[in-house]
Amino acid sequence: MRISQSWIWQSLCKLRQLARPFVVCDIGSGITASFWHENWTSLGSLLLLTGEQGPRTSGLPIDAVVKEAIVNNNWWIHSFRSRNPVISLLKNCLPDPQAIVTSEVDDCFLWRIGDAPPTASFSSSLTWNHLYDRLPEVTWHRSIWFKGRIPKHAFLSWLIVLNRLSTKDRMRSWGISVTPTCVLCGLADETRQHLFSECDYSREICDYFFSSAHLSPPPVFMDTIHWIRAPTRDSNINLILKLAYQASLYVIWKERNSRLHTHSSRPAASLIQEIQCLLRAKMDILTREQRNLPSTVTFLSSWRRLFDR
Repeated sequence: MRISQSWIWQSLCKLRQLARPFVVCDIGSGITASFWHENWTSLGSLLLLTGEQGPRTSGLPIDAVVKEAIVNNNWWIHSFRSRNPVISLLKNCLPDPQAIVTSEVDDCFLWRIGDAPPTASFSSSLTWNHLYDRLPEVTWHRSIWFKGRIPKHAFLSWLIVLNRLSTKDRMRSWGISVTPTCVLCGLADETRQHLFSECDYSREICDYFFSSAHLSPPPVFMDTIHWIRAPTRDSNINLILKLAYQASLYVIWKERNSRLHTHSSRPAASLIQEIQCLLRAKMDILTREQRNLPSTVTFLSSWRRLFDR
């Protein structure tokens, strides 16, 4: 009877060929490492070198471990006189067996990235950078991916920065027949720039928090993204403003979708109140992480001083 496997496990199994070159075996006693399959000679899998003829020609079973290939303190093919190319290849690949014979430690599997020395630790970032070309670092990443962010807000903000949302101007460019007018204000065509920077409805929400800090953001959306990274010299206020701005973008997009698909609407004041409740709870969590700071400089005190009105 065939045992069903989860989708995750099946997906991982499909990555075996991709991961195999990274796995090397630091041979010890040879009782664990597969002779034919593991990369224990630094030349890769011996089965890939010799093909299926390797086990057949040499007489060593395909499931044999390295220890089983040693007979009388030497490789089992040591005395072979055959000129078969597979036998010759194996003799040239195999190291001195004496270190394996005398070893009392088990084989150890390591992770090697490129030409770097093998290591017992695994780094997903180093592995990713080795597999894929690293794109140039963007100048706005710290405005989106910062410590303390709310993940769903940061993710949507990232999509907005990349201009990947299905705003009406993009939908029309795809050939979809929709009215171009902004559903929030009804005064201009819906674009990223209009929806998140120029729309009167959206500006009322964002400006509530900026005006509370006595600040005025740039009029262009991408300029605001760069500016929001550090609009003041107060690190607490900077984080609060980034959280408030991302939360504003999130509720604006949610309200836009609600009006477009369910024809229900809320006033801007209702969205501001929703953001206030959300961020007030977030400030409480962040303040608990500031146990060693005076109560007058915590996130919660900064929030109450400027934004909780």
